[in-house]
This record gives sequence, structure tokens and C-alpha cells, in this order.
Amino acid sequence: MFKIFIISIFLVINIFANEVYILPKQGEQIKDKISESITNAKSEILIAMYNFSYKKFAKDLVEASKNGVKITVFLDSKKVKEDSDISDYLKKNNIKVVLMKDKMHLKLAIIDSKVAIFGSTNWTKESFEENYELIYISEDEKTVETLSSFIKSL
Repeated sequence: MFKIFIISIFLVINIFANEVYILPKQGEQIKDKISESITNAKSEILIAMYNFSYKKFAKDLVEASKNGVKITVFLDSKKVKEDSDISDYLKKNNIKVVLMKDKMHLKLAIIDSKVAIFGSTNWTKESFEENYELIYISEDEKTVETLSSFIKSL
């Protein structure tokens, strides 16, 4: 009976994978995890990011798009005026980029309506390698659904 209880607890805990990454200590780990999530996407990626200048993720998005993944990236228009390299690169590679007129300070990605990646971290080299930041990855259906609905309403 105790064995069944332990197995049940293990299964319940693992039904929804939730991970927290603390940066910069786990910066390399989370960069790899995000890159892998983008690369393995099958249908749709939604991103809302205040500051996006990390080129590796932009290249990953372009590759995912070439593999048939529908991608939409919401960016802060004022931030893009300061540095439009990533925005221009994504647009040039047929990725839908939406420039938000209102202050858009989110740091959120939804992969295939199954995984939510969010926290305090902008997608910049400094955020992953120098700043104290947090990233939370959730596969909890309700969390992903709530965040997905929110990002689609932007």
C-alpha cells in the first residue's frame, strides 16, 4: 500500500513539470532549455518580450519558422526604436512581429500551448550572464492556458 502511495505522489508531482532557474548561476542551463524548447516546437510560439537582443534565440525562431512553426513576437515599440536589429532580422525572415504602442514589459514565451516560460528575464546576453534574474517554466495546463489567452489578447 505504501508503495502505491509513493508512486501516486511521484506521478502527481510529475504530471506538471515546473522548473525555476536562478540567473546568472543557471544562465547556461536555461539558455539551452529555451533554445531546445524553440527548436522542438511543433505548431506555435508566442513571445512577449520587453528587450530581445539575444541572437541565438532569434536564429532558433527563424529555424523553427522554416520548419512550419507559426511564430508571433510582441515587442515594446520604444525599446525597438533603441535597437531594432532582432526585430528587423525576424521580420526579414517572415516572422510576425507586433510592436506594442503601450508599455510592454512582459518576459513571456508560450510553446505549442503546452509550456510557459516567464519571469524577470529579458532575452539579452546581460540578463542571462550578468543580472540576478528568475525564470519559471510551467507545463501546468491552467497556467499555460491563462498566459496563452493573455498573450493572444494583446
